Amino acid sequence: MDFILEDIKKLFRNGNYVGQTVLINAAVFLVLNLALAFSPASWDYTILRWLGLSADIPESLMRIWGYITYMFVHQRFFHLLFNVLWLYWIGRILADIYGQKRYLEVYLLGGLSGGILFVLAAQILPGISTDNFLIGASGSVLAILIATAVLLPDYTMNLLFFGPVRLKYIALVGFILSTLLDLNQNTGGKVAHMGGALYGAVYALQLRNGRDINAGVVGAWNRFAKLFKRKPKLKVVHRNSTGSSKSMKDIDRQAKIDAILDKISSSGYDSLSSAEKDFLFKFSNKD
Repeated sequence: MDFILEDIKKLFRNGNYVGQTVLINAAVFLVLNLALAFSPASWDYTILRWLGLSADIPESLMRIWGYITYMFVHQRFFHLLFNVLWLYWIGRILADIYGQKRYLEVYLLGGLSGGILFVLAAQILPGISTDNFLIGASGSVLAILIATAVLLPDYTMNLLFFGPVRLKYIALVGFILSTLLDLNQNTGGKVAHMGGALYGAVYALQLRNGRDINAGVVGAWNRFAKLFKRKPKLKVVHRNSTGSSKSMKDIDRQAKIDAILDKISSSGYDSLSSAEKDFLFKFSNKD
């Protein structure tokens, strides 16, 4: 038992956000189902609604945490299983190449976008009742899937029974199955999937053009957090004469990263040399 706890601690110490989100989803599923098993049946709906995201705007604002907690809550095993498998398979690609921090940002903001679109759609679409509530990480999963496919469309995965398949085709099939197929069934959930996918596409397209839209969100949060920090005392700082050489090093490093990403996009991750993989892994974990 001790070695399991040690592995979990290591997972959180090392900043492995893919493993962390998979573990949190699985842990919430186990705790939730144990709680439901030992509570009166009449409590099931109340507990799930309290953790989920209400389609009713006033209720969703009263339980504002639902915009975040809903994306970690699953009631059915196969709902959880498919989501964590997608996170593990596709999330690792995004995290290994673009960094664990970007993976977590896409997970959270993609899920948030899906949740917001779900709430807004419930006000105008007859197929979504405002009595409904949303649970599950599928919006986050679609955001990660589409973002990774837009960034690395020709990345190749070896699928059982199908062999090597490019990521853009996997994402296309995943999007169709998760959104457009039987749209009249689970309409609210599929709208949330679309919201996550839309966010993932916009984020990736902007990132390819050199703009990180997540940086503004993180920057705004950091500025807000600074309001509650004690201002440091003023001190004299001497100019570092090596500043220009450091900036040149940063430019050279970014050029090398861009060249590696272009190689991945055209020939796949497996085409990289061991040195290129080590270089990319080293600097992606600094993001």
